[in-house]
Amino acid sequence: MNKITKVLMTAYMVFGFSGIVKAQNDIILKTDGTEMIGKISAINEVDVKFTHQNETIEYIVPKNKISKITFSSGRVEFFNESSELKDHHNKVAILPFAFIKDQDDGSSSMSKKIQQETYSIFNAKKGNLTIQDVMTTNRLLSKAGIGINDEQNYSMGELCDILGVEYVVQGMVSIEETSQSTYSTSKTNIQKNDKKPAKTFVGKLFDDSGTNVKSGGYSSTTQNYETTITMNIFNDKGDNIFSKDHESFWQNEDAYKVTLNFLAKRTPLYTK
Repeated sequence: MNKITKVLMTAYMVFGFSGIVKAQNDIILKTDGTEMIGKISAINEVDVKFTHQNETIEYIVPKNKISKITFSSGRVEFFNESSELKDHHNKVAILPFAFIKDQDDGSSSMSKKIQQETYSIFNAKKGNLTIQDVMTTNRLLSKAGIGINDEQNYSMGELCDILGVEYVVQGMVSIEETSQSTYSTSKTNIQKNDKKPAKTFVGKLFDDSGTNVKSGGYSSTTQNYETTITMNIFNDKGDNIFSKDHESFWQNEDAYKVTLNFLAKRTPLYTK
C-alpha cells in the first residue's frame, strides 16, 4: 500500500468515526443553521424535549425554531422547512469518481464510466430515495464551472446545494500494475509406426522402435493489478456519514466493479 493511500485511509477513518458518532444520536437542525446532537425524549405539540450528547440536563426546544430532525434510526422529520430544503430531501447525486492509474491521474472518460456504474448500483436498490441521473449531475457541475479536479475547492454541503440533493456519493478508484502470471501447458503425441525410417529423415523424429514423437505446448502471460476503492457519502450539511475503502478481491483490471458493489451494499443509502 503506497503512502498516498495510507494518508487517505487515515483521513477517511477520522471522518468515518465522526459519522458513526452522529449516526448514534438524534440531530436537530435549527432554523438558524445550528445543530444540536444528542437524544430526543419527547415531541410535544409546541416543543421538543432534548438532552445534549454526554450531558444529563433536559432542554425544551420550541418547534418553531426547528428546521428538521434526523433521528438515530435514519428517519427525517421536517419542521418549518424552506421549499429549498424540501426539494433536497431524499435526493442523491453520484459525483464523478477520481481515477488513478499507476499513481497518475487517469482518463476523464474512465472517471465518468465508474460514476455511471456506481449510479446503476444505487439506483437498483434506491428504496424511497431519488438517485439523480449522471447526465443531470454533470450538467449542473459544468454549469457551475466545476470540473473533476475542482471539487476540492468546494465543501460537500456546497456541492449538495449546487446539485439540489441531500446526499452526494464521492469516491476514488486506484489501479496499479503489479506482477505478471504465466500459464503454460505441454502436450506430447506418440504414434507407433510399423516401418522404421532412418533416424536422420528430415522433418521427423523417431526412436529405435519406430515411434513418432511430437511435442507441443501453449503459454500465456497475464498482467495483475492491485485495485483500491474509496467511497464516501456526505449530506447537505457537509457531514461525512459513510467512509470506507477496500482492496479488490481479484487481480484483473475490471476487479473494481465487484468492489464497488461490495462497498455500496454497506452504505446507509443501499436498500437491501
